[in-house]
Amino acid sequence: MAMLEACINTNTTTRKRKQRIFEFKTFPKSIRDRSAPFRDNIRSFLDEFCEQIEPQLNIWSTLLLCESNGVVFPLYTIEEHINDHSLRPFCCHCKFVGWGHHFVCKRRYRFMIPSYGDKQPMRDYDQNNNLELDDSYVLHGLIHCNGFGHLISVNKLDLGSANSLTEADVMSFWDGICTSLKTRKVSVADVKLDRSMELRLIHGVAFKSSWFGNWGYKFGNGSFGVTEDKYRGAVQFLAELSLDKIIDDFKSSRHRNRLQRMICKYQEFSESRLRSLSELMQCVLEFKETREIERAILSPRKVCKYEHYASDEESRNSMCLEQFLTSLLDADGRWPPKRVEYSLEVIVKLLKQKNDPISRDELRERARPFVGDTGLIDFVLKSINVLSFENYVIRRVVNSLTRLVEFEICEAAYDLVDMKPVSSLWKLEPRWPKQRLERTAKVIANILKDHKVLNPGRNGAMSRKDLRNMASKYVGDTGLIDFVLKSIDNLVVGNHIISRTKNPLTRLMEFEIRDRNSEEFGSEEERDVYGDILFLYKKVLLGYPLWNSVSQACRLVLNSKYFVKEWELGVGNAEFMTLTCRVLPSFHELDTELTRPLPPGELVMVTPWMTIANLREVAQRALRDTYCMMNKFVVGQIGGLKGIQDEMVLAYAVEAGAEVWVRGCGLDLSTGLRYEGGDGYEWESRVECVCGAREDDGERMVACDECHVWKHTMCSGIDDDELELGEFVCGDCDAKSKSELLSQ
Repeated sequence: MAMLEACINTNTTTRKRKQRIFEFKTFPKSIRDRSAPFRDNIRSFLDEFCEQIEPQLNIWSTLLLCESNGVVFPLYTIEEHINDHSLRPFCCHCKFVGWGHHFVCKRRYRFMIPSYGDKQPMRDYDQNNNLELDDSYVLHGLIHCNGFGHLISVNKLDLGSANSLTEADVMSFWDGICTSLKTRKVSVADVKLDRSMELRLIHGVAFKSSWFGNWGYKFGNGSFGVTEDKYRGAVQFLAELSLDKIIDDFKSSRHRNRLQRMICKYQEFSESRLRSLSELMQCVLEFKETREIERAILSPRKVCKYEHYASDEESRNSMCLEQFLTSLLDADGRWPPKRVEYSLEVIVKLLKQKNDPISRDELRERARPFVGDTGLIDFVLKSINVLSFENYVIRRVVNSLTRLVEFEICEAAYDLVDMKPVSSLWKLEPRWPKQRLERTAKVIANILKDHKVLNPGRNGAMSRKDLRNMASKYVGDTGLIDFVLKSIDNLVVGNHIISRTKNPLTRLMEFEIRDRNSEEFGSEEERDVYGDILFLYKKVLLGYPLWNSVSQACRLVLNSKYFVKEWELGVGNAEFMTLTCRVLPSFHELDTELTRPLPPGELVMVTPWMTIANLREVAQRALRDTYCMMNKFVVGQIGGLKGIQDEMVLAYAVEAGAEVWVRGCGLDLSTGLRYEGGDGYEWESRVECVCGAREDDGERMVACDECHVWKHTMCSGIDDDELELGEFVCGDCDAKSKSELLSQ
């Protein structure tokens, strides 16, 4: 059974009990049957299913087992306490999704699954809560103690085998955790990419919903003033777009013939006639999924063939022949250098003859008739890791299916010494986190791969300007993009190399990508299917003019990033009833201090035979336990129950599942920890953009120097390239100034 080293912290105190291991797919079901609110369920969850590994940082660990291959990996749960000393007390996710008016909670909980094999999975966590936007984890979710949460990232879990867990598996796990712990609402920013394609547009056209819609997530909040009605209308319009109309729209385009051939090709695989763009997209996606499954069954070696012993750094510093021979003679000098060199030449010739990886035992048997000394052969083979020999590179690899050591050879068409891994960028400029540098490099690689599919000429080279403009759509920091582009020189990203060259005709800098083993990106059929999806995405959906209704509908869908899932609260059962206690401040407090819309109430579970007086105590305890500004709140009255005696049994006064208003005194109005979106709706932080936005939606904004109202830079005609924004006066203030000048 494989075990992630980071699951066990050897620096912690000796555990009182052996940590249990739970099966990944069935774990959420094992924590069900909890009827209490989330703030209580999470405490019992930590006590029953987690082991505390960092008491100072409030970090707990739960060990999970992948049933298909026996790999064990951790789920970390972190409890963060919010107070006046917290550096990041507010929640940007709440603000962007439209929950900025919620009261600041005292505690929030992060659920995190790191990448498998990460020796320091919590290296970026400290008491400063430096994880707000970290989407590099396999799973990263945050839930406030009032039951409102956010899914920050979900990725596949690569366990080093063909049995890795998919993004859908991880998503189902997260959904089960939220359901079992009685989470109320969870938001997610759908920024998922398939290389350089926005999946929310692809799935929106094909299935009229986001990919997260498979788990019940619906439209939550849009950027640039997009409303739910606009989003629904846009996806409906795009999905029902007639293929005949699209062909007619592209009748003067050079893409028309390819589009017609594509429709005819997928019509052969469809049981019914393809009429709309949604039907075509569904057919292509289903065909792609079917081919992936068939490829996994019929040709499993192509899915995950090798695991290299050598890292990117080791590949870059592969040993030359002289270094290799010197190291062998230093290790064991019983064989003359000529014999060692001759044995290596025999091994190289045998690898070149077969031109395929050869297992260690087979290579040993083939070399024995020429070398004679099996001890020498074993010694040479054992010493090979990554070796440069003449114009070839010999590597020792592990077949992930047979788990046998194999040796492969490939031509060194490019100097490996000049290669550098993505991690080397952080050494050059550490002001950006390593994860952001790696993500930016991956975005650039995906753009180049897609460009190569659509433009096979000249090896798919792409100019620096075009590459930079395309990357800025996915990476907001153009300074970061410029740094990565400037640093690219045979940069290794995954299994590919990005190189920078100068076009001899235009004299402009260009970038191209190639496979490290000089192979194409998968089989020809795989490239065709992906190329068809990419063609529909970039040349059709995004190929219309800006003023066209199709282009405008696509922009509406792309500007709809935030989706929300809401769980039914229920009314309780025969023993307990659910009530929502919503605080109603005084008229003075509403008029002068608490000017935002009132947030949702707090859930309490009470017995039907509880009295009204007991309900006040329960509501007061729940509110004090949950919100920072209610630490000394005293409940004086349950709204609507005035005049009813305190001894009245609750079942005769309130129905199960009802919302009751809570009045009282003691709200801490002096604290800055009022709203999750930040303190107050002051006039200097007001948002009024021409697109209709009235709240901060996470997009880039600029404040007018005259009226101090914030507006989107895009709506104000400011390019993303402008990093340092000088003086800015909005159109309203500019028109007002001109009118005053004319009237003088």
